[in-house]
Amino acid sequence: MSEQIELYMRQLRLGGLAKTWQTVEYQNNEQYVTDLLLLELHEREVNRINRMVKKAGFRVLKTLDDFVWNPNIELPVGLTQEDMTELTFLDPKENLIFMGAVGTGKTHLATAIALKACQEGREVRFFTAASLANLLLEKNNKGALNGFLGSLKKTELIVIDEVGFVPLHKDAAELLFQVISDCYERKSLIITSNLEFSQWNTVFGDNRLTAALIDRLIHHSHIVIFSGRATA
Repeated sequence: MSEQIELYMRQLRLGGLAKTWQTVEYQNNEQYVTDLLLLELHEREVNRINRMVKKAGFRVLKTLDDFVWNPNIELPVGLTQEDMTELTFLDPKENLIFMGAVGTGKTHLATAIALKACQEGREVRFFTAASLANLLLEKNNKGALNGFLGSLKKTELIVIDEVGFVPLHKDAAELLFQVISDCYERKSLIITSNLEFSQWNTVFGDNRLTAALIDRLIHHSHIVIFSGRATA
């Protein structure tokens, strides 16, 4: 009989109940039905978050619990650790820019903040600067750029990691500028870079474009300096 019940549940798309309904203790009708429904709602929320995490495109999952707040991390006036970990920068559409040497924790913190945003039901996308640039070029060459840019409009937070690792093709730089411009006052960005702003022209290859990009980017942004030594 239990197998038949689980079959009915799956046919009704109640997969969470099918797996766990026998764990619910019966006290009265109202309590029993309520607990069954709560099980299904919990299962659906877990699955939804897992889909959002997968869609975000994280390379490696990192959590805030695992992050060590090095005293050499310099926070600007008006930004606290809690502002980042509690995601209070998202609603006013503010940006976080993490700058510092390789291995100082920028990517870990960016990933951990973005993962928490996913877990709170917010749409997130994670890219390296090089992967996003290549993807933009690919979509543009296939005539699918507008569709891709449209999909990004649904996100609340975009992480662009490793700005400065690889010089960008001129067309890619212009497309990346478009993405950042489209985010302006519409969604938040977290950008990590091992270069100071004065060196970004080596990445984007055009002084005027670089200046315009930085000008657009730093408005409504908090710049966090990771000045410690690289960790193993």
